[in-house]
Amino acid sequence: MAFAVQLTFCKKNLALYSQSVLEAISHDYPDVEIELKDCADVCGTCTDIPFALRNGALIGGRDPRDLYKKLERGMRFLSEDKLPGTAGYVEVK
Repeated sequence: MAFAVQLTFCKKNLALYSQSVLEAISHDYPDVEIELKDCADVCGTCTDIPFALRNGALIGGRDPRDLYKKLERGMRFLSEDKLPGTAGYVEVK
């Protein structure tokens, strides 16, 4: 079972750091819901590092490449099948 992933990007941060990340994620993961906001209300972070909000959680990177890797790793994890006996596993009968 795949989980829904929603990414939110701040337009100001896009202009400073994360435009290339948005383009790469949009290309590599076309099913991901992406929202662009004029302001994501994380002003201290917005001017310092590339970031995005994944399902409401702040994900920041040292540079655009690091941010992409973190977002990509999280989306891969959320889309993988869960192991039997773990909290994320639900057997459908």
